[in-house]
Amino acid sequence: MVQRPLVAMYLATALLLLSNFLFAEKNTSALSHFTAPIFPEDSLPATRTLASADSLISIDSTIVLTPDTLSKNDTIEFASQDQISEIITYHAEDSIVYDMETKKMFLYNQADLVYGKIKLKANLVNFDWTTSTLSSEGTPDSTGRMVGTPVFSENDKEYEAKRMAYNFKTKRGKVYEVITKEGDAYIHSSEVKKNEFDEWYGLKSKYTTCDLEHPHFYFQAKKVKIVPNKVIVTGPTNLWIADVPTPIYLPFGIFPVKQTRRSGIVIPEYGQDGLLGFFLRNGGYYWAMNDYLSLKFTGMIATNGTFGLGLASQYALRYKFTGAVNFSYTRTRPPDPDLPHQKGSNAYSFSWSHNQDQRSMPNSTFGASVNMQSADYYNANRITDVSRLNTSFNSTINYSRTFAGTPFSLSMNIRHEQNLLNRTIGFTLPTFRLSMSRVNPFKPKIQTDKRKWFESIGISYSFEAQNRLDTYDSIIFKSDTWNKFRFGINQNISIDAPITLFKYINVNPSFSYQERTYFKGVEKIWNPDTLYISKADGKIDTLYGRVESDTSWRFNSSRNFNASISVATKVVGIYNFKNSKLKGMRHIFTPSVSFNYRPDFSTRAWGYYRTVQSNAEGTPLRYSTLDPGALYGIPQAGSEGSVNWSLLNSLELKVFSKKDSVNHEKKVGLFDQITLSGSYNFVADSLRLRPFVLSVVSSRIFNLINLNFNAVFDPYTTDSLNRPINTFQWAAKRQLLRFATANVSLSTSLHSKLRGDVAAPGVVPRMMTDYVSYSPDQIYDFNIPWNISLSYRFNLSRGNYLNPDTLITVQAISLTGDFNLTPHWKFTLSTGFDISRKQITLTNISVIRDLHCWELTFNWTPPLPTFPQQQFSIILHPKSPTLKDMKLQKRNSLQYF
Repeated sequence: MVQRPLVAMYLATALLLLSNFLFAEKNTSALSHFTAPIFPEDSLPATRTLASADSLISIDSTIVLTPDTLSKNDTIEFASQDQISEIITYHAEDSIVYDMETKKMFLYNQADLVYGKIKLKANLVNFDWTTSTLSSEGTPDSTGRMVGTPVFSENDKEYEAKRMAYNFKTKRGKVYEVITKEGDAYIHSSEVKKNEFDEWYGLKSKYTTCDLEHPHFYFQAKKVKIVPNKVIVTGPTNLWIADVPTPIYLPFGIFPVKQTRRSGIVIPEYGQDGLLGFFLRNGGYYWAMNDYLSLKFTGMIATNGTFGLGLASQYALRYKFTGAVNFSYTRTRPPDPDLPHQKGSNAYSFSWSHNQDQRSMPNSTFGASVNMQSADYYNANRITDVSRLNTSFNSTINYSRTFAGTPFSLSMNIRHEQNLLNRTIGFTLPTFRLSMSRVNPFKPKIQTDKRKWFESIGISYSFEAQNRLDTYDSIIFKSDTWNKFRFGINQNISIDAPITLFKYINVNPSFSYQERTYFKGVEKIWNPDTLYISKADGKIDTLYGRVESDTSWRFNSSRNFNASISVATKVVGIYNFKNSKLKGMRHIFTPSVSFNYRPDFSTRAWGYYRTVQSNAEGTPLRYSTLDPGALYGIPQAGSEGSVNWSLLNSLELKVFSKKDSVNHEKKVGLFDQITLSGSYNFVADSLRLRPFVLSVVSSRIFNLINLNFNAVFDPYTTDSLNRPINTFQWAAKRQLLRFATANVSLSTSLHSKLRGDVAAPGVVPRMMTDYVSYSPDQIYDFNIPWNISLSYRFNLSRGNYLNPDTLITVQAISLTGDFNLTPHWKFTLSTGFDISRKQITLTNISVIRDLHCWELTFNWTPPLPTFPQQQFSIILHPKSPTLKDMKLQKRNSLQYF
């Protein structure tokens, strides 16, 4: 007796075959597509009475099976919830065969199966309803090569293998000859088992960061356990390079595979230096504490006994702030410790940068840029790159706030200046400033068409307090240093009333008032007593009287003011040419003239200056009673009634362009500013005519060359000590002006066109974009075949205290560039030439080899008169996939270790 479910199945099959016959011409689907639960085990007949020939149901590729073609009582509609809980969608290019006897289904040729988040593609797929097991493999082509091998993906992870099996009931699987990707790593395994916890167990596995099917290097281990997005743990492992085992063995391996930043060992660089000997540096450990903070601990050791430690940190909080901290310390061994009085030296370097996101504090800003180092840091660390040319450092930590709806703003900052040549160092701790932006007190709330002249009157005010220390780095930590701090307060009020005459002339009268407040004063007296001073050589100096100064704490303030009026206009000239290449030129001419007046604040009426006897003959000496270290200066002695003038010109060309399909024109910068300026002081007792200054500034001449030029011409002649005297150059040498100084600098940068695929900015990690923007000189771009930067500097001055007519010149050329010898070899050069001394300046040569998944860098500093000790270093390290995708390679930096 045939059971009812089996009869229903026969009827459904007959209906399907009949519908295929009747509607075959209407159905043109190229793929077999089935969207329904797989046949559940409980819905099949308990006894098999079908003949073997009838037990196979072959569905042609033109048949489409949907739930609408089946009755609700059919045995193929519902599945048991403990086996398959979701709809399975599958199709095949060739055919789908159901074996009712063995309860199996076969998908042939480019089969595609989707079950929830699980996707499978293969040439042959076999599903067993009894065990809920899915297996797949490829098929051989006409040449015997396996094609259509399984590609299995789950939770956005994709695995390729020769064959695989998966059980939907137990959620376990087994894969053969599989390549998996975890984070930056690739794992090649001959056999892998997957459990219900998504953990993978590999046999005979290879761990590598090379993305080739046959990797250049790998760590080979017999057993591997993979916890996706967490960690890879191996047993004993051996490093293989080019399929050759190395003597590097590890008893076990733990490789983090998190998608975020990962902790790990920083491989040091190896090198040799004339003083350090052989050394290892820039090696240590990188600790990714969390998504917001990272630390890098590094060190350096050399065969001459020198050692160093370094700490670098980066931190970031999205929409809040980003920053970086770097500190390094070097203990240098003396050249010959056996000699007496030989001591080691300590060198340090510290930097901190902090950037506040404006969205976190809309009305406030906070930032920091701190750079400090000892004067001998470059020599201690054998710095040979362009950073060695930095002889001064500046630091600032600032906070500012604007008060919405008011003209007031508040700012506070801490500053630091350091000069490595004279070893001076200065601190401003802190500067407090309260400002009121320009306001128009007479401007009506409702503006009318006819404005009164007094409505344009504007007033601005500022209050500033500062605490300042200037000293030397060798005595900065001594106790008496802190008594040298200087404190002062400065207030400024400015009033102006700009107006326009005859539509084209701008007139601006202004008045400014300044008040300085200090807390120290100076009194000087003449002491006629004879003083005997014993010198170190045993001789005695005799002073017949002297000026003695007494600095005392007291409230001390001064006030000064000045008035001015300026007149300016602007004339624009446009010249059109009939030339096919040169279309036109625009000339903007801006003349201006101003008159300034300031009274003489050194007179007795103001009380800021006094006189004292300076020698036994009674010669008077004028001095200021204000703070000798006045932060904001003192009122100037002597009156001023001067006329200042300037002639400002700018030129711009319009040339033919093929890129502009409409007008065929483009603008080309020629000269941004050509300025000639000077002044004449009517009330001065001598040297009334000031020097003439000619300056030329062009950011891009023909969009190619940067130019800066400045020259000073003095109308007065000089004495034998090259000091200006009140005699015109025309009267002395029949020359209209005397050349004083001139300097010019030219620079240009050329590079080839980009080639290859460049990663889109959206896929670059935020930390990497910050690093590139802060350190553009530490990045190589293999997509640019060549890149050259050339600069020329020329300084010329006339006269010194020995010979007023001599000409002193200083010329120098610098060159930096890189080019690809081949697509995988890059050569870089940084050098220069001092034309005045006829010497080659500091030179660095680097050769970089792109080894696909590795990078080899060789850096060499040849011995030169400017740097007699040669140095080289070699770096070999695997590359990060992030850097590889960006086509960027990190340069070797010798500044931090």
